[in-house]
Amino acid sequence: MKKIKNTLSKVPETMLITLWAKATETKRPNALLHDKKAVEIMEQIEYDFTKFQKAKLSQVGCCIRAKLIDHETRLFLNEHPEAVVIQLGAGLDARYERLGQPKVCHWFDLDLAEATTLRLQFLKESERNTFLAESMFDEEWIDRVNSYGRPILIIVEGVFMYFSSEEVQGVFQKICAKLPAATILFDMLAFAAVGRAKQHDTLRKMGEETEFKWSLLNTKEMEKWNNRLHVRKEYYMSDYDEGRFPFIFRLLYKIPYFWNRFNQRIVKIEIE
Repeated sequence: MKKIKNTLSKVPETMLITLWAKATETKRPNALLHDKKAVEIMEQIEYDFTKFQKAKLSQVGCCIRAKLIDHETRLFLNEHPEAVVIQLGAGLDARYERLGQPKVCHWFDLDLAEATTLRLQFLKESERNTFLAESMFDEEWIDRVNSYGRPILIIVEGVFMYFSSEEVQGVFQKICAKLPAATILFDMLAFAAVGRAKQHDTLRKMGEETEFKWSLLNTKEMEKWNNRLHVRKEYYMSDYDEGRFPFIFRLLYKIPYFWNRFNQRIVKIEIE
């Protein structure tokens, strides 16, 4: 089979890290996450994935992150089966398929045109699942999901960390201004990792322009951005590694200072 050449660069190329992490995990016995579509896609892309093979911390971390977001998505859809779901910066993630193609009102996967073009090579749209070639900083997608008049779930995985505080705040302010209510699931980069992409086990393999730019030590600070933002739940990922993180990290996470600053989080925010 002729492989499809990777045309991604800079931040969009980072989607290949999460693709590799999920595909690698799926092949393990007692895997944290099963994603057969990730295995299929990775086998069809012409890319040197071997450069990530020693990145054990990121490989496990990506899968814990996806598993926790999947869990919270299922809880939301159990309560709101008629919801509209949109995934911002969807990349090559097959969450809709991984969750069994839930019969929601509609599910959107949004990303930049170059990412969506590649996505269409491997994943198919359907009556309930549409791909949007847009930027999360645009407002068209907000109007689109709002037009259904249904409960809204917004998923943002592996994205906010690459943008400035002002840019991230801007996204939340636009959502607050335009939506009467919504639930947002996203991951918060470990606070100590900001500005340290060159020390990261996978990002250092990328170009010089890819950097970690945003995190908060205290997620509750986001509530000061807008009085409609409410942090409802937070998962510290080291609590869910099932003994898979390297031993030295599992020791360090027992120290409160390290646990708080070197832990990635999954956050659930509600806009009311």
